[in-house]
This record gives sequence, C-alpha cells and structure tokens, in this order.
Amino acid sequence: MAADVTLLTTKAECDEALVGLTKERATYAHRDGNLSYADALAADRAITLKAQLGKATDDVAHYTAEAARTGLTPVEQRTAKRALITAIARRDTLTLNSTVVSGPLAYLADVDADQIDSQIATLDTAIQTVTDYRATLSV
Repeated sequence: MAADVTLLTTKAECDEALVGLTKERATYAHRDGNLSYADALAADRAITLKAQLGKATDDVAHYTAEAARTGLTPVEQRTAKRALITAIARRDTLTLNSTVVSGPLAYLADVDADQIDSQIATLDTAIQTVTDYRATLSV
C-alpha cells in the first residue's frame, strides 16, 4: 500500500518530506554502490586466484615429475620432495581460498541486494509522488 501523500498539507511539509526521502535514498544508493564495489573486488580476486591456482597446479605436476626422476642424488631427491610438498601446500591453500560463497550466505546476500534495490525504487516513487503533489498545493 502506498503512503498517503495527502497527509502533507503544505509545500513546506512536502519540502521537509523530500529532504528526508532524498537523504534516505542516498543512504540506500551508497549501500548499493558498496555492494557493487565488493562484487567487483571479488570478481578481480577470483581471476587472480584462478591464475595462481593454475600455476600452483602446474608446479605440483612439475615437482611430482622431478621427484620421480631417476638418478637424483639424495640431496637432489630431498630438494625435489620439499619443492613438491611446498607446491602441494600452495595449491591446497589456494583451493581453499578460492571457494565460492554459496548456499545460505550467497542467498542472504542476494536477498540483501534485492531489498536495497526495492527500497531505492520505493523511495524514487515516493519522491516523485511528493514532488508531483507539491505542485498541486497553493501554500
């Protein structure tokens, strides 16, 4: 149900209501901008993590082959095994860090974004309604 704009009886009351509505809209627009910025950062981070994960996976393959190579001295064998352990740890850490937010957290984030979008639309309508109504008042 839409708010009853006839509760405002003067242009001054309309002006006061418009100031409040405009400030509230700015607050929601700011939140919307913050969410968009966070999404952009997350996308950039996902791209970087994907590249790092690809390199770490290649490193694991390389050091697996290196550690399996025959004819290595004991020192070279230990060095290859250490490098392999380090590469596996790096790959596994990146895999954990690149997990996409899903399930309840992703759903709740979507609901929050929908609420903000709806609130902005509601405020835009209210601002236009008060502005149009104000034009009909004589005082």
